Amino acid sequence: MKNKFRFRESSIYSIIASIIILIFFSAVFYNKMPRELPTHWNFNNEVDAYGSKFEAMIGVPLFLIAMNIFLCFMLDNDPKNRLQNNLLMTITKMTFPLMMIVIYVITVLYGLGREVNTGIIISLAIGILFVVIGNYMPKVKRNYTMGIKLPWTLNSDENWRRTHRIGGISFIMMGLTFFAYPFIKSEALIFGVVIFAIAIPTIYSFYLYTRGI
Repeated sequence: MKNKFRFRESSIYSIIASIIILIFFSAVFYNKMPRELPTHWNFNNEVDAYGSKFEAMIGVPLFLIAMNIFLCFMLDNDPKNRLQNNLLMTITKMTFPLMMIVIYVITVLYGLGREVNTGIIISLAIGILFVVIGNYMPKVKRNYTMGIKLPWTLNSDENWRRTHRIGGISFIMMGLTFFAYPFIKSEALIFGVVIFAIAIPTIYSFYLYTRGI
């Protein structure tokens, strides 16, 4: 039987939402922006890269829209996702539209001359994302596009399930660390926790594999 190309309804909503966000912010704020806008901040909340307002207001969002379309395509055409939890799929697909809103808000506030603490905004946004991912990670069924895709998790449903239970805890811990970052301001702590959160489920998955799981 032939497999058909498809986009689920949730993907269409996600892509349309991305396009509407681009149109809204561009129509309302584009002409009010200066010729140059920041495109990147370092860990100290300092701008370390600038681009034209076209790049910041149109170029970057178009790239995110393209990535969103690609993500939706991969999720909807993954044969392992046919029985995947619809809520998990929807949450994943809304990642790029929400990311666009955060980036636009920061860019527009900066362009209007408002004081912007990007460190707090981005840290909170990333922290929330990781906490949500960690909370739902144990519920993700084995597939090729979402979750901790290691040779050993993809080889076994039980390995996948146990690894994602540990991975969920690791990601929640990582999210809480990002919440704390604006107050601690330690890059070493962030990198250390990120490496730890990635290493623990990876090592655990391989351990399970050596045990025949």
